[in-house]
Amino acid sequence: MAPKAKVNPKPSLAPLPPAAQSAPIEDLFSALHRHAQNFEYERAAKVADQVLAIAPGDEDALRCKVVALIKSDAIDNALSVIQASRHLPIDLRFHEVGLSSRR
Repeated sequence: MAPKAKVNPKPSLAPLPPAAQSAPIEDLFSALHRHAQNFEYERAAKVADQVLAIAPGDEDALRCKVVALIKSDAIDNALSVIQASRHLPIDLRFHEVGLSSRR
């Protein structure tokens, strides 16, 4: 589940939070990958949030966040993220179906 590096993220019209302004998105994706490889899923979910603050709706970051939440047994949080992203053109039904059996 190695996330790919984003070369040109779509710019957001919203102002960036201070933490998001200080770290380039490539560094965040590297940290996300490192945390996932080291089974640090709670940290991976937090880094995915930082990526999503810079690039809202980024499919890779969203998928990584959902998987990290599932792996850290935060099932309700994962379902909330999936439900909140229904307006995006990202199909997360596979993850949602798997989660319904774990509740």
